[in-house]
Amino acid sequence: MSLRLQLLTKIKELLLKYKDEKPSIVLTGHSLGATEAVLAAYDIAENASSDDVPVTGIVFGCPQVGNKEFKDEVTRHKNLKILHVRNTIDLLTRYPGGLLGYVDIGTNFVIDTKKSPYLKDSRNPGDWHNLQAMLHVVAGWNGKKGEFKLMVKRSIALVNKSCEFLKDECLVPGSWWVEKNKGMIKDENGEWVIAPVEEEPEPEF
Repeated sequence: MSLRLQLLTKIKELLLKYKDEKPSIVLTGHSLGATEAVLAAYDIAENASSDDVPVTGIVFGCPQVGNKEFKDEVTRHKNLKILHVRNTIDLLTRYPGGLLGYVDIGTNFVIDTKKSPYLKDSRNPGDWHNLQAMLHVVAGWNGKKGEFKLMVKRSIALVNKSCEFLKDECLVPGSWWVEKNKGMIKDENGEWVIAPVEEEPEPEF
């Protein structure tokens, strides 16, 4: 059985199990994962849920997924909503582009990483597409004309997990999220082995 069929089957089981409650389904993703979340949200609304079950896709840095016909199909489902958090300078969200027939899907929530006083004036397109940077800006976003002010307790150090986007005065090393000794530990016999799953550090999102 494919992963898609496993997912749809499980969702149908859960909706039946909780039919007396008010279930909702939320999918999220970033970049390629965002495109998969959009497609999965549509698939669930089309094939697994009823019209009274809200299905929401909250995606970050999502490349364009489909053409106008697909957009019309998404819009046809009144219980399906897509929110796209997009950095205004992120190039990847503009592709494949209108010349190839692609259009934006859902509602765009446009942010600007240049508004944050904690971030460098980076010329690296990878920084513009960085998920942690987008989450940081969302935490302090007060609109295009509003003052940037962090309203959510979220460590700014998370921005530099896999990049060097924070200003030097923040005193956070770049790309600090590395696995100690690449997951190798010494066992009771003094041999270096891969750490058991339960001993691996949990990532913080």
